[in-house]
Formats: sequence, C-alpha cells, structure tokens
Amino acid sequence: MNYIKGFDGLRCYSILLVVVTHLGIAHQFEEGSYLRDHLFYFFSGPAGVNIFFAISGFLITTLILNEIKTTGNFNVKLFFYRRFLRLLPPIIPFYIALYIFMQLGYVRETTIGLLASIFYLFNFVPRAKISWSPELSHTWSLAVEEQFYIFWAIIFKFFNSYKRSILIFVILFLCVLAFYFLPSIVVHIKGQDYFLEEVFFVDRWVIPAVAPILLGALFAQLNFSNYKQIREKFKGNLPGYFSLLVFLSPLYLPEFLMPWVKIFHGLGSTFLLLWVFNNQERGIIRVLEWAPIKYIGVISYGVYIWQGFFVRTGPNGTPKIWLHDFPYNVVLTFVVAILSYELYEKKVLRLKKRFKSTAAKQA
Repeated sequence: MNYIKGFDGLRCYSILLVVVTHLGIAHQFEEGSYLRDHLFYFFSGPAGVNIFFAISGFLITTLILNEIKTTGNFNVKLFFYRRFLRLLPPIIPFYIALYIFMQLGYVRETTIGLLASIFYLFNFVPRAKISWSPELSHTWSLAVEEQFYIFWAIIFKFFNSYKRSILIFVILFLCVLAFYFLPSIVVHIKGQDYFLEEVFFVDRWVIPAVAPILLGALFAQLNFSNYKQIREKFKGNLPGYFSLLVFLSPLYLPEFLMPWVKIFHGLGSTFLLLWVFNNQERGIIRVLEWAPIKYIGVISYGVYIWQGFFVRTGPNGTPKIWLHDFPYNVVLTFVVAILSYELYEKKVLRLKKRFKSTAAKQA
C-alpha cells in the first residue's frame, strides 16, 4: 500500500492532545461545565485516542484487504509478527524502566497492574490502587487495540466482506448500549452499593471502547471497494466541510447525546480520514506533511508510551520526583521517544519487511 499523506500529521495532532490533557489542563475548567465537557473535549486526550483508534482501524483493514487483493490470501501469522515488531520495541524499555522505578520507590508498585498491562488487559483493571497506576493508565488503549487485532484477524480469516460488515454493525449497536447502560449498573461490594463506573473504567472495556476502531474498519472496507462511489463522494471541499462538522460534534451535541460522544467524534475522525485519503493533493495535506509535524506523527507511538512514564495522567500523581515535573516531563518524553526511534526502533522496524505480503509502511 502506498504511503498516505496526511495521516502522520493527524497522529501528531492526536498525540499532542494526549500530552496536553495529561498535563492537567482540564482541571482549569469547572467539572460538568460546557467548557470542560464540550469545548475542551475537542482538545482532549480522549479525542486524541479516538483519532488514533480510527486511524488504526482504517489502516489495518486497508492493509489486510490489500494483502488479500495482491496475494489472494491473508496470512494471520505474518500479520501478528508485523504487529509485534511494531508494538514491542518502545514498550519493552518502558516496562523495564517502570519496573526499576517501582523497586526504587519512585513510582507506586503495582504488580497486578503491570502484568495486566504486559498482557494487554489493562482496560479491564478496576480503579483500586492495587491494580491501577498513573504510569500504566495510558496502556488501556493499547489493550483495546490488541484485542481488536486478535478479533479482526480471526474475522478476516473466516468471514466475507458482507458478514464482516454485519458483525461491525452488531458490535457498534452493543457499544451504543454499553456507553449508556454500563455506567449506571449497580454492583454490591463488601456490603455497599456502587455504580459500575465507580469501580471500573467501563468506557475502556473493549465494548464500548472499540467503537472508533470499528468505524475506521467499516469505512476502510467501503473505501477499498469504492462502495456506491464513496471515493468520489469524499472528494472536494464540501465533503471536507461535512467531515469537519461531524468531527466538531462535541461542541454542539445536546446533553442527552453526550454518553455517545466518542461514537460521534469517532465517526467524524473516520470521515476526516476518508477525506484526507481521497484528497491527497489539497493544501491542508501539505500542511500536515510539513516535516516537523510529520516527524512527530512518525514517533507518536513512542511519545504515547513515554509520556505515561514522565507526564503520567496528571501533575498530582504520587510518589513523584523531579522528572515528573513540568517542563522536564515533556522534554524527556520527546527526547527519549526520539532517541528510541532513531537508535533502536528503526532497526527493528526494518525486520517487518521479512514478514510482509504487501507494503505496510504506515501501520
């Protein structure tokens, strides 16, 4: 698959949203206010993760479809070799560094949380301190993606395009129900009643969190097959304005629709991807391809991993040392991510060529 201009620029935008949010900017706005729940959402970490998820679903599905078209087959084993070669290089040093810091007492020790993160299950850990920590919290999204990869590879191996699309709609419907009903379920623990969202991060469970990834995957299928001339329908300025309007939905959604804000914003993110894919020569694409923006997008995965170590999920985490303070935390995040990519990850990523059936430069 040829390189898609603009996607790395969107990754840059996404990772900057995550870093800004974890610096604690949201705390400047009153909880429950329009500024925090609507306006800031557009500039928030959850919005950044939505974009990452949509890109992941779109690209992975496009790559698999391209492999099937080129070779006549989808090799699941090679798919997972490539995935692990992409995912493991930055995160292994992260886990080693975190374990050392736990032993030194610089961060809170949580063996359960560390193991859950290593095995891509952190999206299911409860809020209790025995399992959750601010240094590992961001790995919930990696868990959701890996769970999607496993599910999607199996589905692609045994289901045709029509059945895959039906299955996506079924799971999206379950996500709609889960976003609304899961938080308000009452659970009884040690003689007390709690809402489920007080015990777990229910919006991080694979259902409903996978919704933006599925939207990216669904429209990747439609785009690849050019279903009802969808590529032509996303060319030009008007489809771009429409995509942006849906993308900006957090700004104008009424309160009764806010439980599904991640679905609306994920849909808007997917529409933007479609527009970027089908308008490669537009001026805004050249902006997204500007070298500094593009480079941050290229190293965005490493930045995402290491901001969890230095920036964490906010400025008030304890215990903490000087490297957790601003601006050292931000500088160290980017320095370590750059060094990791240039000195280590690039060499490992070259190995992907041994395990690919099609070009997979961006995945």
